[in-house]
Amino acid sequence: MSSSKTFNLAPDIHPTDSHNPLPLYYQVYADLKRLIRSGILQPGDLIPPELTLCDLYHVGRQTVRSAILRLVDEGWLERHRGIGTYVLAPQNSAQRFFLDRSFSQQVEEMGKHPHSIVLKQTLGVIDPTAPEPLQPLQGAPCLYLNRLRLGDSEPLGIQYATIITTHCPGLETFDFNTNSLYAILSREYHLIIARITHTFSAASASPHQAELLQTMPGAPLLLVKTTAFLENGEPIEHTLSYYRSDLFEFTVVHTL
Repeated sequence: MSSSKTFNLAPDIHPTDSHNPLPLYYQVYADLKRLIRSGILQPGDLIPPELTLCDLYHVGRQTVRSAILRLVDEGWLERHRGIGTYVLAPQNSAQRFFLDRSFSQQVEEMGKHPHSIVLKQTLGVIDPTAPEPLQPLQGAPCLYLNRLRLGDSEPLGIQYATIITTHCPGLETFDFNTNSLYAILSREYHLIIARITHTFSAASASPHQAELLQTMPGAPLLLVKTTAFLENGEPIEHTLSYYRSDLFEFTVVHTL
């Protein structure tokens, strides 16, 4: 293992921004991951000590520690007691999605440009055919949003979303080919997604899905059912997402 680069990172580090809506620990986490993905920090390199990173990022030690623990949990770093924390080599070729953040965030962290192709975007109301988590909101206005999600030019998944628009009237006027749903809810309507639940199951690609995802009919897919809740406990969105299981794996990280 080499540590020749680790204490000369100051020109490459992006300090945290207190005006950025992302938590400070997440800004540190994302920047360290950027350094790893770009090759500035390579497998075997020893990252700077926590106190050095505190100075470079202008944050407290607990903030740096939370960021490092997350990268350890995700397999980017490995800690050695009494020695330090090293960068790990990639474990496999599958792209990894972490389900505690938005699609756009995770695609950006993969080093890709997230964008979408809107397949359907219509207004409606919650009725008996709506997803079960939204059934208590019978009669509430909603937006049905069906998108092909891409990273650069590669199709990553198909999403069928139902969004309650009671607290976000006019949501249908935004361009969801380029905009993140969660970013719009936060920036334009000041709505905070406080909790997200996920349910996983297997599925096979229909001919239409196979064509969109550039795979074969009947190919195995990962089906992820997601429900997002506001701070007051109200559900605001339910999404069915279909992803190619031969290209992507999903990870849920729990930091204690």
